[in-house]
Amino acid sequence: MQREAILGAIEDSPQRRWLLLVPVAPVLALVTAVWLPFVNTADLWLGMPRLLVWCSAWVLLLLPALAAVEFGLVRPFEDGLRLEEASPR
Repeated sequence: MQREAILGAIEDSPQRRWLLLVPVAPVLALVTAVWLPFVNTADLWLGMPRLLVWCSAWVLLLLPALAAVEFGLVRPFEDGLRLEEASPR
């Protein structure tokens, strides 16, 4: 059901496909954190290592990004599937 909802939502709503790009920024920030010279240093931000603060902030930003995909793209289509299944034929 979930897989059908995701694939159907992507196919049926091309104007909302940009929502799939929203989580890309936090993921790239997390993956490249080790190679960013201003993050991977011995200095402290807020009394903690910079890398820890950087990763924690981006993990916290990843949650609303994934929620935007779920509630903006998948849920509306999933509700439509449930209505179609519940309607008598």
